[in-house]
Amino acid sequence: MLSPERTIEDRDAGDWDAPLHDRGHPPEPVAGTLISLTAAAAPADTLRRFRLSQADLMPTVRRLELDWPCSVAMMQRFAEYVTGVPVCHPRDPESRSGSPIPVLFLCLQKGLGAYDAAADESDDRRLLAFVDGLCQEAARLLSGIALFTPDNDCWMAGNGAALHGWLATCDARGVTVHRSQRRGASHQRVLSAIGRYVVLARERAILERVRRADATP
Repeated sequence: MLSPERTIEDRDAGDWDAPLHDRGHPPEPVAGTLISLTAAAAPADTLRRFRLSQADLMPTVRRLELDWPCSVAMMQRFAEYVTGVPVCHPRDPESRSGSPIPVLFLCLQKGLGAYDAAADESDDRRLLAFVDGLCQEAARLLSGIALFTPDNDCWMAGNGAALHGWLATCDARGVTVHRSQRRGASHQRVLSAIGRYVVLARERAILERVRRADATP
């Protein structure tokens, strides 16, 4: 059996030359957070919990869904991609909350905050702000992370497969979290993979036009 640092997946993806985990000096967790495991939940249930627990954000959610009805499907697809494990624990000793925070909650908070901040922009630029805020936060939290089953089946956010679907094929109780420097865990791969999964073709074309316009001198 191959170790978590070198799997058949690496060979097939051409990642044999990627830098390896340093056993003597393991990487530190992402600043301010600690990734760990919790019981898997259905994406719709986690999304429902978000709506119930984030009453202050619901006016923004309603504006987003009114402006862009497709955002309902985007949030559902995003929930499929990140719901389950891992979750983030606050590392601030002064924090009142000792409970784990689902990655879905943190990312939606960022995306909706960015949407609010772009309130004076055009509809398409507000959508771009939401998508960028959502996906950038997901990439920040999930890059450098790999999940392994006991038989070394691996999930990384940059490989394009929804976490919910992957967890459905294995026993989540046996899944462990590893720090990884492999290509499928890189920030850019995670950002691109989540964006492709969450944003459907028509809206992706709209957002690309906005990006091109912004890049034009």
